[in-house]
Order: sequence, then structure tokens, then C-alpha cells
Amino acid sequence: MNAFLAKLSEREKVFLLAGGISVTCVLLFVLLIGPLQERSAVLSKSIPKKEKELEQFKRLQEEYFFLSDQIKVVEARLPEKNQFSPLSYLEEIAKKNDVRKNIAYIRSVPAIPQKPYQEIPVEVKLEDISLFQIVPLIDAIEHSPYFLRIKRLDVRTRSGDPKKLDITFVVSSYENL
Repeated sequence: MNAFLAKLSEREKVFLLAGGISVTCVLLFVLLIGPLQERSAVLSKSIPKKEKELEQFKRLQEEYFFLSDQIKVVEARLPEKNQFSPLSYLEEIAKKNDVRKNIAYIRSVPAIPQKPYQEIPVEVKLEDISLFQIVPLIDAIEHSPYFLRIKRLDVRTRSGDPKKLDITFVVSSYENL
């Protein structure tokens, strides 16, 4: 190779060196700089999307912590298994609100276990009752110290006296398993 270079004139050596540098620069750009610029452009375009995802993740995290705290509050209100009888509690509330005489029936519905809780539904039917009598009863159920929820409420007017109602509702209580 030294013999080949020795035969070349000074001008040919300069052109050969310039060509080698040019080929090296083109290869460097095509193989290294071009792909890096393309990757940088793709990443720059994805930054706003990732920032939105991060904000959404932060919102979801806050919501998770909020809901987690609410679950702890609700769990604190749940009695342990067999420590609370919704039937007797509903009878007590009916007695306090002077609607015991209007109760057609209070019956237990089969419990629905959903780990780690158990739902205990109770169906209540009240007959020949006025709206002024039922509202305090429902309010007392909803604001009880236990976690009670009215799941279904069916109100019908009596055919003989439209001011009187027949009401059937299902109250669910929950307990830890």
C-alpha cells in the first residue's frame, strides 16, 4: 500500500484524503447521526403524551388514596360476623318512629357473601302508612350508626285512601367475614 501511495502525486493524495474524509462523514451521518436525530424527534413528539399520562396517573393515585381512606372509614363501621342483627335493629327503629303497627312483615333474605364482606338483606313491608310517617323511618335507616343501605324501594298508593301508602323496601347491612 505504501508503494501505491508513493506513486501518487501530491494533488492525488489530497483528493484521496478528501474522498476518504467525505465517505467517512457520509457513513457517520447515515449510520449514526441520522438515526439519532430521528429517534430524538420521535421522543420529542411523545413527551406531551407522556406528560398527560403522568398527570392522569397522579389523579388516579389521589383517587385511589381517597377511596382507600373511605373504605377504611366504612370498614370501621362494619360489625364483625354475627354481632349485629338488622331485623331487630329495623324493628327498634320502627318502634321509635311509631310505625310498628304498620309492619306487614320483616323477613330476612339469603345472605350474599362477597369476600371480605357479607351482605345481609332484609325485606320490609309497611301497609297503610302516610308519607309523613315513612320519611323519618327512612332517614333513621340511612343515618344509622351501622352501615345500612336501602337497595330497593317500592311505593304504592292504596286504592281506598290515596293519602296512605303500601311500601316495600330492602335494607342491606354488611359485616366482615
